[in-house]
Amino acid sequence: MRSLGVLLAGGRGTRLGTGIPKALMVCGGRTLLARALGTLATQCAQVVVVAPHGMELPVPRAERVDDPPDAHGPLAAMVAGLASRPFDEALVFAVDLPLVTPAALAALRALRGNALAVMAAPGSRAKLEAALAAGERSVIAACATLAPRLVRDNVLEMMSEGGGFQWNVNTFEDLARAERTLAGPPS
Repeated sequence: MRSLGVLLAGGRGTRLGTGIPKALMVCGGRTLLARALGTLATQCAQVVVVAPHGMELPVPRAERVDDPPDAHGPLAAMVAGLASRPFDEALVFAVDLPLVTPAALAALRALRGNALAVMAAPGSRAKLEAALAAGERSVIAACATLAPRLVRDNVLEMMSEGGGFQWNVNTFEDLARAERTLAGPPS
């Protein structure tokens, strides 16, 4: 089975105010990009990183997919990543989720069952493209067209740290919270 990982790494980090892409922010001693690539690579045979054209990221060209011209938001990046390579199963992952572990990602993947998607999977691209063409910009609203298997809070709570899916990094406070969690309890 060909598995494709699509890493959405196009955030410019404007809310962080550092002038560097969010993917290059350091959290727990590693950039968000390196951390997310490591997590996604445990589950996928091939991984592509999607970001705006011209955004400098330390990713080999063969693993890089540019956002479509005039793209706005992660939905266009998701569609571009899914269109970049053939696959039997795909995992779409955001670069700003540093608390998601490989085990949590595997657990989420296992919950898909017979559903078309937990997030995005084969057969979803046409529906996502149609939503994008119709003017939709919300990933959540577009993914709802897939009738995905919804993983509720009570299931996430059974995963260590809730799987880490509920904590994304948008501010320095978020980054500090993630670093504290990664460091573990004080000794």
